[in-house]
Amino acid sequence: MDKREEAQGANQENKDTYGKIKELHQKISEEMWLLQKVLPQLDNEEDYNNVRKSVNFIQEVILKHFDWEEHEVFPIALTIGGIEIKQVVRELQQHHIIALSKFDIMADLIVKHGFYFQDEEIKNKFIAAAKGLLEVTLQNARKEDAELYPFLVDKKVKLDFKGQLR
Repeated sequence: MDKREEAQGANQENKDTYGKIKELHQKISEEMWLLQKVLPQLDNEEDYNNVRKSVNFIQEVILKHFDWEEHEVFPIALTIGGIEIKQVVRELQQHHIIALSKFDIMADLIVKHGFYFQDEEIKNKFIAAAKGLLEVTLQNARKEDAELYPFLVDKKVKLDFKGQLR
């Protein structure tokens, strides 16, 4: 295989990786919108089951994706990027911190009360945390897709996307 063929193969692999990231962000957006539709009512078994599925998705997909970005993507961007991209990364890191803190609230309420919130105040705390997580997660995905990943594609950064889609 000559250098040109190698480069083409690497470029295709890179496009596939970035395509998977974009696909994951789309899947996250869809799941977050589903959660948003269910949250206002939370008054029957089906609603709670949907929330349970969404919480599992957050834990198994979104939080793992955040961890991957924190350890694999952001260090590269901070190393090769100028001040503008560094500021983008810092903002994205803040999004992750906010999302994690909202998830912590949700998880704590679930541990203490299960998924069935008899107390209206507890239910409202859960809904507020979930909405906060939803908003910051969507904002995060949009910013990554608009600013971070195009920068990395332009710089021809090869990322190892580790099976975050399910």
